[in-house]
Amino acid sequence: MSNVDIIREMYRLFAAGDTESIRRIFDPQVRWNMMAGFPGGGRYVGINAVFARVFPYFCEFWNDWKAHSTRLIAIDDGVLVIGYYEGTYKATGRYVRAEFAAEYQIQDGKITEYNQYTDTQVIAEAMVPAPTNAGAAVIYTSHNQRV
Repeated sequence: MSNVDIIREMYRLFAAGDTESIRRIFDPQVRWNMMAGFPGGGRYVGINAVFARVFPYFCEFWNDWKAHSTRLIAIDDGVLVIGYYEGTYKATGRYVRAEFAAEYQIQDGKITEYNQYTDTQVIAEAMVPAPTNAGAAVIYTSHNQRV
């Protein structure tokens, strides 16, 4: 199985919710690096840390959180993925779609490292309640009509 095939299979398994099969394609000491501003962001080492502290977060706080891969590009020791995240934050009901790039390093058929690159601002905005019009400025045209 090629590195691209491994990553394609990983995304398929995530979509199917098959966590036991996903565990088998990760190295036991996988390094999982998420952007600091991303929910649950930081560095996690080891498959147990990733499964205990990263993946459950999305089920707990988001409805229908998904990572869609649109391009998979083979690189020297892994795969570069271009895609987008989408989901609705449960507490606010706000939907988000955020583009991402992800680098996966692979050795001996196992994912050994993940590095995430995404716009954390759009995700953070979904986690904040939508602004209301209370206290908003009222704008009038030159003909004294409210806009």
